[in-house]
Amino acid sequence: MLLPPPIPAPVGLHQLLVDPSHAHHTRNLAQANQARGAVRTALRQTTKQPLPQADWSAAVQAIQEYLGYLAAILACLEADDLVVRSDPVLFQWRSSLSSVPLRKGSRRRVTLPSWHAELTATLLAYALCLANQASSLVASLGSYEISKSVSSAAIAVHDETINSAADTLCRASGVLTYLAETVIPRWEAAVGTEALKSRPVEMTREVATALAKMCLADANLLAIRRLLSRSLSVAHSTTTPGPPLPPGHPSPSLLAKLHLHVYSLYDQARTLVKTVSLAGVNNLGGGGGGGAGAAGGGAGEMILPVRRYLSDGRTLALALSYKWLGVDAGEKVASPPTTGDALGYLALAASELESLEDKDKGFRKLKGFGKGREAGKGRKGKVQEEKESTEAFRSAYKKVNDTVHFQPITPAQTLISRLPSGRAALAPKPFSLPPPTFRPSAGGGPPYPPPPPHKVPPPLPPPDGTYPGGDNGGAGVGEGDDSSDDEDGMDGAELGDYFGAGQYF
Repeated sequence: MLLPPPIPAPVGLHQLLVDPSHAHHTRNLAQANQARGAVRTALRQTTKQPLPQADWSAAVQAIQEYLGYLAAILACLEADDLVVRSDPVLFQWRSSLSSVPLRKGSRRRVTLPSWHAELTATLLAYALCLANQASSLVASLGSYEISKSVSSAAIAVHDETINSAADTLCRASGVLTYLAETVIPRWEAAVGTEALKSRPVEMTREVATALAKMCLADANLLAIRRLLSRSLSVAHSTTTPGPPLPPGHPSPSLLAKLHLHVYSLYDQARTLVKTVSLAGVNNLGGGGGGGAGAAGGGAGEMILPVRRYLSDGRTLALALSYKWLGVDAGEKVASPPTTGDALGYLALAASELESLEDKDKGFRKLKGFGKGREAGKGRKGKVQEEKESTEAFRSAYKKVNDTVHFQPITPAQTLISRLPSGRAALAPKPFSLPPPTFRPSAGGGPPYPPPPPHKVPPPLPPPDGTYPGGDNGGAGVGEGDDSSDDEDGMDGAELGDYFGAGQYF
């Protein structure tokens, strides 16, 4: 999903800091000021063209260079090699994901206290630019797996591009995790949560965590797409969607578990966003608020496109997990037959897809598909493809069941209670601040020590038929409440396309 990053207001760093040596850091601060100006220029440039065409790589490069200077300034402040001219030091950033600034006027600037705030906003912009870079990369490929004009060699090149985009999303997830677990807690400890009630919700721990999970879910969807690309290409050149699966097709059980993990990531992110948004509205209204607000939440709520993206993403992931569980049951040669389970799971998948298609009616504009009515047609077609695929499998298994097996359709609650555990394809890439561009005259270590490494999930099996079959079971994942009445209607808001587009076979 393409999301606009926050943009800094201009400020002279030399006006905020005092160099007790009167000479040692004068040139360093001038260069740091230049680096911050380059970040502002690059981020502003992304607003002057449609988000998919913006130069996100230039923005990423500019922020990386500035982070080195910012790490150096923080190290010097801790070593008293630099001191603040006045306390509190304030920075202004234009918020992009909170609905509160949108109500206050076109400038949408929020004043934030402390150098920790500057680091928080910079890292948030960095993560969103990384995620947008991956989104633009994927959008440039189109549905290459099902295009008859794309050769096998070109598919291999595009698959590597998908891998690169997934890796970039894992980097973005790592930055956001570091932000939520290290930087924002230090900010809250330094200035107190009372001083941060007016910060936008995207600068809270909860929303930073939610965005990290959303990026990771998108990366895992790209891993699934990469796993399916060869099978998709074969299927669309030789057959129509439906049984039997083509030779070398990845295990349906594995695909179901991968989608269940994506579902859990979107679901956790959606819960965090809804909780902190409710607390933020309470803070805005002067009611104090609880939940996230009690832990130092911000004001206002997350913008509707993000909430809608998470809601629809979890619905699609759950539908596809049901679909692949149904295919797994339908393709098994077992005694007794499991066609009753297959038809039950496929009915659940069809129901989820139907609810998702109904939500499409509220869309106004969608990234990558144009505007207005044409945009709605483009995205609705993605859901329609999944519906047609699910119906093709259901019809085939029903015919077999009605003529050979005569199995009763398993009740939905029984099937839900049997759901396996999800399986991760990718994990966040650990992030730490880059080495300081300059150091205190008396030495000193980095202001933020590097985090411990994340646990890396086992690699996915190659898409050549050498995958583990069967279903080992595990803890169940319930359907949950997917009430999204508060998310209907976009009012002209913009939303990105799914990362899982086209993986319906």
